[in-house]
Amino acid sequence: MRTVACFGDSLIYGFPFGPRYSWLAQAEALTGHKFLNYGVCGDCCDDILERLRRMYLPTQTTHILFWGGANDIIQMRPLKFILEDLQKTLVYCQSSKLELGLVLPLLTAESGLNEYLLPLREAVSSNFAGKASLFDLQPAIGLGKKQLQAAYLDGVHPTAATYAVLGTYAVLGTYAAPLLDTWLSNYNCK
Repeated sequence: MRTVACFGDSLIYGFPFGPRYSWLAQAEALTGHKFLNYGVCGDCCDDILERLRRMYLPTQTTHILFWGGANDIIQMRPLKFILEDLQKTLVYCQSSKLELGLVLPLLTAESGLNEYLLPLREAVSSNFAGKASLFDLQPAIGLGKKQLQAAYLDGVHPTAATYAVLGTYAVLGTYAAPLLDTWLSNYNCK
């Protein structure tokens, strides 16, 4: 069993349902690994990074899962700043001998927001491939307008059913639980 400290915004937290019903709770139940939920609603990547730096993590923590960026986009933070925050997170994890996993931002039911989220997804993928483990949960939701509208309560925050799919298994394939289990099972103690 591995211990993963999960840092991020409302999508890590599990808003509006809370950590007990988050996708991480679903993944924990299926994998047997421990996912510590340090999500804070409304946080941007710089907030998440600062919380990670200040946090005393249990000694058995081997992995950091980081999911942020949507709030940065909503608050109109430049892409350059988001990528700098993610790079600092990577450096922090490397210096602390923690494996880093980055969850790519999800597209939303808000097409105007997606115009900014798509370049962020692409930039994170290209800048961090081979440096951190990347997790794309978008296939669990889909890309079609109707799929996106059905996946969210308010256009941005997932429904309970979407959180369950993100954490477990989707109709067309496997998502977070098996991806995270593979990531954690392949870890060699340093």
